[in-house]
Amino acid sequence: MKKIFLLFAIVTSVFAASAQYSRVGNENMTGKNSQISTSVASSEGLIENITVYPNPVVDVLKIAFKGNGSGLTVISLFNNIGKQVYSQQSEVTPGNNIFSIDIRSKAIEPGIYFVKCAADDQIITRKLIVK
Repeated sequence: MKKIFLLFAIVTSVFAASAQYSRVGNENMTGKNSQISTSVASSEGLIENITVYPNPVVDVLKIAFKGNGSGLTVISLFNNIGKQVYSQQSEVTPGNNIFSIDIRSKAIEPGIYFVKCAADDQIITRKLIVK
């Protein structure tokens, strides 16, 4: 149980540091497409109702959400020890947005990952299993 708590604390710290870095202007991240996950509704943020699918993923990961305006989002993948393995910045448009990431072409190994979407001051994270 202590190991799980420690891992959660490390991952949370990495996400917080990454969010701070993203706000400063990191501009080399994101992809288009998404499905399984919990929805987050926010009338204040740029993005809402994020879905990640398929979960577990084998080849192509899709990330879908509703855009409440125009702007940039950074979509990142972190492995289970908090190391960023993929990141891409992309344009958000009003309405439905879908980002795709070809997991196999990015050489992402099977395991547990976290998908982080950062837009403005908003950060949304989803758990993902890669088979």
